[in-house]
Amino acid sequence: MVRISGNYINNQTFNADKDTVDARTGEYKDPLMHWPLRGAAFSNEVGEAIRPLIGSYANLTWIPALMYIGADVYDKYKNNQTEYSPDSKRCLKQAIFQGLASIFLPVLAVKIGQNAFSQLGKFSKDKISLNSKEQISKVAEQFIANGKMRAFDGQDSECVKEFLSQVNNSMDFNNNKRSLKNLFNIYRLDSKNKIESYAEKNITDLIQLRKDMLNPDTKIKAGKWYSKYIKALKSGQTESVAVKTVLSDFQKNKLLKGNFIKTIGGFTALGLAIKPIDNFVENVLIGKYVGPRIDNLNINQKKASNS
Repeated sequence: MVRISGNYINNQTFNADKDTVDARTGEYKDPLMHWPLRGAAFSNEVGEAIRPLIGSYANLTWIPALMYIGADVYDKYKNNQTEYSPDSKRCLKQAIFQGLASIFLPVLAVKIGQNAFSQLGKFSKDKISLNSKEQISKVAEQFIANGKMRAFDGQDSECVKEFLSQVNNSMDFNNNKRSLKNLFNIYRLDSKNKIESYAEKNITDLIQLRKDMLNPDTKIKAGKWYSKYIKALKSGQTESVAVKTVLSDFQKNKLLKGNFIKTIGGFTALGLAIKPIDNFVENVLIGKYVGPRIDNLNINQKKASNS
C-alpha cells in the first residue's frame, strides 16, 4: 500500500505533464500511484497470503514490493511533489510509513487472519487447528527425508513412538525452548491428547502406504499413489528415493484443503485491514506523533552546515 498525499499544487509554478495533476481538482497525483506500477506495492502482502499454498516461493514476491518501496522513498526524498527539493525529513517519514503500512502491519494482519481461520480445523473430526496439522506434517516430511521410515522397517510401534517424540519436541508443550517463535505457536491452544492422536494416525497412514508400495495387491496397484511410485521408478529413482517421494507427496496432499482455508483467511484479513492500516499510520502515527518529532529534528540544517 502507498501513501496518498492530499496536498494541492500551486498552479503558478506547475510545469509537469498532465499525468501528475487531477484535471478536475488540481490535486497532485503521485505517478507511483498509477497502475500497474502501484500493484508492485501489494506483491509481498499477496505472497504472504498465499504462502500456505506456495511455501518458500512466497519470498520472491517481496522483490517487487521492496523495489517499489525503495523507489517511493527515494522519490519522496528527491522531490516535493513536482519540484526537485531533496529533504531528509520527508524521506524519513515516508520510509517509516512504508515500513509500517506496507510491510509490518499488513503482514501481521495476514498472519492473524491465517491463524484465526486455522481454528476452523477444530470443526473437523480431528478437533485440532490447521496450524497443528501443518506442524505435524512438517515433522512427518522431515521424518521421511531422514530415512526414519526405512530405519524402522518392520518395527511399527517403535516408529510411531519415535515420531510422536519428535512431534512433542517440535511443539515443545513443556515450553522449554524460550524463543519469540514459541510465543506465537497458536497450536498450543489445542489439546495435547488430540494432537498426539492425530499425529499417531498420520504416521500410521504413512507406514501403511509404504507397505502398500513395497508389497502391493491388485487393489493397491490400481491406485494413484502406486502409479506415482512406478512413475518415480521409471524416472530413474531408486526404490528408497521413490518411496520417499510418494510419501512426501501424500503428506503434502493432506494439507491442501487446510492451506486453501488459511489462504482465504489471509486475504480476508488483508482486505479488511488495508484502509484502516493506511489511515492509522498516516493520520495518527505519522501525522500526530512521528511526523512532528521528525519536523523538530535538525537533519537538513546539519547537512547544510557540513556542506
